[in-house]
Amino acid sequence: MAHRTLKTRYRLLARRYGLQIKRIIPCHSLYKRNAAYRTITDRGDFLLKPFCRSLLLGRRTPKQQIERISSHIRTLKESGYPHLPKWLTTSSGRYWTSYRGQPYYLTEWIKGRGLQNDVQDYDNLGKALAGLHNVTPNSRLPMSCFTLQEAAVLKRQDALFRRQLVRFKRRGRWFRMHGAECIALADEAWRIMETPEVQRLLLMEHEHPALIHGDVTFPNVIIRPDRLFLIDWDRVRMGSIYQEVARTLLNTTLFEPRLMEALLRGYEQFKPLRPEERLLISALFRLPREAWSSAKRIALGRSRNVSRLVTRTWGRRLNAVVWMEGWAGAASPEGTGINEEGEPSAM
Repeated sequence: MAHRTLKTRYRLLARRYGLQIKRIIPCHSLYKRNAAYRTITDRGDFLLKPFCRSLLLGRRTPKQQIERISSHIRTLKESGYPHLPKWLTTSSGRYWTSYRGQPYYLTEWIKGRGLQNDVQDYDNLGKALAGLHNVTPNSRLPMSCFTLQEAAVLKRQDALFRRQLVRFKRRGRWFRMHGAECIALADEAWRIMETPEVQRLLLMEHEHPALIHGDVTFPNVIIRPDRLFLIDWDRVRMGSIYQEVARTLLNTTLFEPRLMEALLRGYEQFKPLRPEERLLISALFRLPREAWSSAKRIALGRSRNVSRLVTRTWGRRLNAVVWMEGWAGAASPEGTGINEEGEPSAM
């Protein structure tokens, strides 16, 4: 009975887009079963997705959030952004519809492959990300210093970790071995962010608002022979491009410098970064977020040990931090890469 009710619901929703459903296939995400549905219709295959309210988009209702997302999608479409799947409109011209208060949207089905261990894939991902960050939204918030807001949240997470670390050191081998490294990584990140040039950048961020995807991860990158697509735009919003670049490096490159270099090279082909912007990205990258997250899960009783992601990648992560320091320093005569004459400087 429940299955029959779902089929009736999706057929009704599809008719609002002028489609007739032949078959529906559930799609699972990293976080949720049946997160979306591959909808096979008389006009081809599409992705039908229920929209869930996100705290990242503020305290708005689901309807208000999907309206704001639709506005951003329209902006991207009007700008000619090529890495966005086509969003279908209903007979009334809207990008979304609802069933008993639950918003839904429909996009083209993107068939392709995922990111591979190939520098060209990451070069293309960097270009796609830079193209997005070059799109100026139609509306501007009066106080949109997004990176400062993100930094405040990160500092609270760091402070919580430091309080928990005293207890974890007594019973956790990993925290005894690497807790001090976590503290040192965070201390250096905060020091970088407090330098005058980075502070000026943060305070002037509101003059250059930009859209971010909000969740660039392996499952949300699909590559077709003709182009790369970013999918799952449920978190698109105005936000910190520096945080997004750092998180994309953390989420997709497996801490491999050659892939990191390819992504950043592709990004700077479309959006060159000033020395202080490189410093800020390197600072955000070095924060040990996964260790913070593991400590929180242990404290809440959701896990007994540090996650495998942390234990297996910690050495590579530290090496990647060193590589990022060189990348950021090479952009500035005051850094650790090159001097004003372009010659190597002392490390």
